[in-house]
Amino acid sequence: MALLQVKTESGCVIGTHSGNPEISVFKGIPYAAPPIGKLRWAPPQRVEPWKEPYQAYTFRDIPMQVEERHPFYSNEFYKCRKPMSEDCLYLNIWTPAENDSARLPVMFFIHGGGFKSGYSHEIAFDGDGLAQQGVLLVTIEYRLGSLGFLTHSEFATADDCPARGNFGTLDQIYALEWVRDNIASFGGDPDNITVFGQSAGAISVENLVTSPLTHGHIAKAIMQSAGGYVSEKHCALKMYSFEDAAAYGEKFFAFLGCNNLEEARAYPVHSLIEKERVFLDEVCPEFFFSPIVDGYSQIMTLSEAVKNYCYADIPYMLGTTGFENGAATYLPTEDYKTFLKSVKSRFGADKDAFLKLIGFEENREKAILEGGWDDLFKPGIFAWADHAAKRPERKPTFLYYFTRRLPGSDNAGAYHSSELWYVFQTIQRCWRDLTGVDYDLSRAMVKYWSNFAKTGNPNGDLLPSWTPYTSACRGSMELGEHIGMTDYTGSQRVRFIVDRILKQ
Repeated sequence: MALLQVKTESGCVIGTHSGNPEISVFKGIPYAAPPIGKLRWAPPQRVEPWKEPYQAYTFRDIPMQVEERHPFYSNEFYKCRKPMSEDCLYLNIWTPAENDSARLPVMFFIHGGGFKSGYSHEIAFDGDGLAQQGVLLVTIEYRLGSLGFLTHSEFATADDCPARGNFGTLDQIYALEWVRDNIASFGGDPDNITVFGQSAGAISVENLVTSPLTHGHIAKAIMQSAGGYVSEKHCALKMYSFEDAAAYGEKFFAFLGCNNLEEARAYPVHSLIEKERVFLDEVCPEFFFSPIVDGYSQIMTLSEAVKNYCYADIPYMLGTTGFENGAATYLPTEDYKTFLKSVKSRFGADKDAFLKLIGFEENREKAILEGGWDDLFKPGIFAWADHAAKRPERKPTFLYYFTRRLPGSDNAGAYHSSELWYVFQTIQRCWRDLTGVDYDLSRAMVKYWSNFAKTGNPNGDLLPSWTPYTSACRGSMELGEHIGMTDYTGSQRVRFIVDRILKQ
């Protein structure tokens, strides 16, 4: 029977059975003090210890965020609204350990949502599947949007602290430190932590493995559908300097009608979130609240860090879905004039070569539709693999390509985020009519992910052999109706972008 009562540095915590008596879950454990009042736009602080046992039976309110109104994801993952709170720094733990000496591998998951939405207990996330493989899962909340990633010139001097922004990233780092300090009591191994995430969560993983604040804290890393090696012109999110981001922060304070940090910290949080929506939609649509180069948690852009191999030398697993843009097809199609302007900005003198490659003149609508998120997310993943292969002395990289086209009248296919149902073995919660093929694929993927967390190598359990990505052996593990190695390293369109990233 799994552990149900654990002693942490902050006090005793009581969990409950996950539904399986061999797995226990601890929901909503505070890992830092509530980031409210003077702690709004401040680094996370130590939580006040508690004297009575903390009953970790229910998930806590999700972080304050602009309501998810994406016509696809609102139906796929966010069917019911969750209560929100600025008091949001909590984490959840699933463990199959029977005692605190188990020393099980730990998987530390960071959710996606564009750094503006999402939460740690979305419908697709659960620890039972991984726990059945002997792995302990941690999922975390972190501050989002303006509360997590706003930067302002006053932050450079406020509270005599070197942190000047990236508070959501600092939350992730603080949660990781909490896990290292306390996870042994839950039966986990603090020296064997795999950080993994999808979309903005994958970019967050890259932030962590390039941050000087996490040195030696991470054993392995998995990036799903985002991150990798990008360039200024070919990336999902621009990484601003402190000065540039602070200028937008000052505009946001002015938009709120606040003259200084003290007034902004007192601004009602629900009104602030609504103002954030209008600010990003109407006032500064070119801007996005996301991690920046702050000189503290992020010393350089992710592009510079990867280019110069300034990231943790640990095993990596990374990959993409077959059609990242599937979910984006629910959004209005970009008009061709805007698309051409984007192509010119991204490719310069190579503009005509790119347009010819994608068949723009033959079928403009198809050429535009097949880009979008595919153009933004995929190239960085494949460019990372190629760039890492130039340093064979470093730890291995394992590349995958998720191709299972999920059934449904919407024909979304292997869309951005679709692999999450399979990684967490929660496909029974999906509204789609999934079949035995999907259950078989999910069982294989849970084993691959957990094997990687255990040893840094996904192989084992009589699974098809997965070879590392090297200069001599370029290929990816196809995860779909077929499971096995292929020579796929990106479409011609994606490779066109990859080549330009590698030449930067």
